[in-house]
Amino acid sequence: MSSNTKVANQEKHARPAAQPQRPAPPGPLKPTRARRRPALIALGLALVALSVLASVYLATTLGETQRVLAVTADVPRGAEIESSHIGVVELPIGPTSLESLPAAQLDQIADQGKVATADLRNGQLLTSASFADELQPAAGRSVVGIALAAHQMPGVEPLKAGDTVRVVETPATGGEPPDEAPFTISAVVLGVSDDEMLADQTVVDVEVASSDAPALAARAATGRVALIVDGDG
Repeated sequence: MSSNTKVANQEKHARPAAQPQRPAPPGPLKPTRARRRPALIALGLALVALSVLASVYLATTLGETQRVLAVTADVPRGAEIESSHIGVVELPIGPTSLESLPAAQLDQIADQGKVATADLRNGQLLTSASFADELQPAAGRSVVGIALAAHQMPGVEPLKAGDTVRVVETPATGGEPPDEAPFTISAVVLGVSDDEMLADQTVVDVEVASSDAPALAARAATGRVALIVDGDG
């Protein structure tokens, strides 16, 4: 073998093997730009505005009050409402489920012949349903007038609207008392008046259950009834 060939082989074995090329590192990422959404921005601004308006409203109205009518003394059902029965109170202004009447209506209710449609208690608010020009019996109830002499009803205290009473059938004058419990009907006094056409008698209007009205009217016509006043308790 020639010397040139030997040299070439030596150089071939001495040359290192070629290394694989590495990929170049990626370049820096370009910053992404945030996309603006006008609708969301507008919604956010609207919510901020509403919050500000609500705060202003609460700040301006929380300390304000309104003058309304309230009951200052107990008034039984059917009794006339007088100026001493109602007064003016102040309530905070704001959303409420309470029904009330403005103080300006005081002169339209007090001492105007208005009657209580239910038992009114001291401290409760007066509403449009608390009074009426004339008391009407509710469904299933009737009004019966009874002419009574002084000996047919208690004389300790005058009868007044709202009194709970019992109308009792009595025997004929000079007759024997019944062996069984007498016929009795529970009632509520609606009004008391002295009838000039009936000497020494007082006409008492009572409210009773409609089923008891005919029997009471028939017995009242005989004049053989008496009135018993019961306690409210």
